[in-house]
Amino acid sequence: VVDANGCPKDPTWQINAVRVTHDPVRRRITYRGARLNLFGTPVLALPTFSHPDGSRTGASGFLVPDLRFGGRNGVELSAPYYIRLAPNRDVTITPFLYTEVLPMVSGEFRHLTRRGAYQLRGYITYGSRIQTDAAGVPLPGEREGVRAYVEGNGRFQLSRDWSVTGSARYVTDRTFLRRYDISLDDRLRSVVNAERIRPDSYIS
Repeated sequence: VVDANGCPKDPTWQINAVRVTHDPVRRRITYRGARLNLFGTPVLALPTFSHPDGSRTGASGFLVPDLRFGGRNGVELSAPYYIRLAPNRDVTITPFLYTEVLPMVSGEFRHLTRRGAYQLRGYITYGSRIQTDAAGVPLPGEREGVRAYVEGNGRFQLSRDWSVTGSARYVTDRTFLRRYDISLDDRLRSVVNAERIRPDSYIS
């Protein structure tokens, strides 16, 4: 790890381990007795851990972890795991750990087909939420249960002239997206658009 002038510097994050093994056949690097260090401080123990060695693209394994701090949820640590199902399909599963609220899990599925592509993404956790009336005024008491957000979008070329684009979203409660900083825009929109483009006409 070097700086802009090419001089060595301490990395922002690193994995230290008692033993590191490179398997050139499986193209994986395996760690035993490892720990993840951020800014020189151990933050997560990894008794067994492995990842692709980088010699080929699209291999399954852990992606770079992310560490954040927020006023509502405290310290947030996420460690995404990428699964390559096929050359045209993959899944990413990400657990989120917080110091102030219960953990959350997200999943994202992407699929490239012969006629187009689509992706599905969702977040799920368990917690309490304050009920509001139609005007957004908080009601007394809290209610516990599953909190989730699901979205999907895609585009398909049905024929030479016709294409369809769509997106759909669903959330269990109004404050979920803001509570977990999932999106800056929490307005739910579900739309479908069909287009027909020809040299002499356009229909949408």
